[in-house]
Amino acid sequence: MSTPTTPSSPSAESTPASASAPAEGAATDTVASEPSTPAAPPSRYSLGTFPNMFRSMFVIGLFVLALVAIVPRITQVQRPAVDAAGKASQVAALTTWPVELPRGLGQGWVPTVATYAPGTEKVPTFTTVWTTPSGADIALKQAVGATQGWVARSVNDGSAAGTATVKSRAFERFVASDKGQIAYVVKGQGAKGLTLVAGGTAPEDELKAFVAALAPVTPAPGVSPAPAASSGATG
Repeated sequence: MSTPTTPSSPSAESTPASASAPAEGAATDTVASEPSTPAAPPSRYSLGTFPNMFRSMFVIGLFVLALVAIVPRITQVQRPAVDAAGKASQVAALTTWPVELPRGLGQGWVPTVATYAPGTEKVPTFTTVWTTPSGADIALKQAVGATQGWVARSVNDGSAAGTATVKSRAFERFVASDKGQIAYVVKGQGAKGLTLVAGGTAPEDELKAFVAALAPVTPAPGVSPAPAASSGATG
């Protein structure tokens, strides 16, 4: 007698996927896109065009010119006047030289330097410097026993350019064109002769007026001549 076959139960029950569960990787929410705002057009001044650069530079230039106009400028350093006459009298007494100095020049002529000291090649030299009415300078140098090198340096290595006669006095004329200077020279006669050089940046008409006013100074009283005037020097 046969035994009826019992149907086998399944080993595992399959659970159907929930219809409501979202699929893997699917977006859960839908984001609504906002309308984009159109970008503002670039400023025409930021484009760096040549007209814009020119206008900017023009404005800056006007500003700089305004500053230059209102800021005070010093065109010339004013040096204080010195007692050239007093110094010349002392040097004349100390050296026994026939020292000369201009007299009666008038307004606008200011002595700014007056020294007695060794100069070029250690030649003792009395030097005065004058500011002229035009604002230029004239240096007057005087020395006994002047050397050729002393003369050349005193005329700023200028070239000989004839002579000039002022009030019946003949001067050798030297011109240093590269420096814009003219000098008049009177060379001393003999070992004790006084050589005189007057020159500088002043116009020649001022130089002529300067040498025309030259006159001997009176030695200062109470000053004894130096034992060796040709080799000594004072400040």
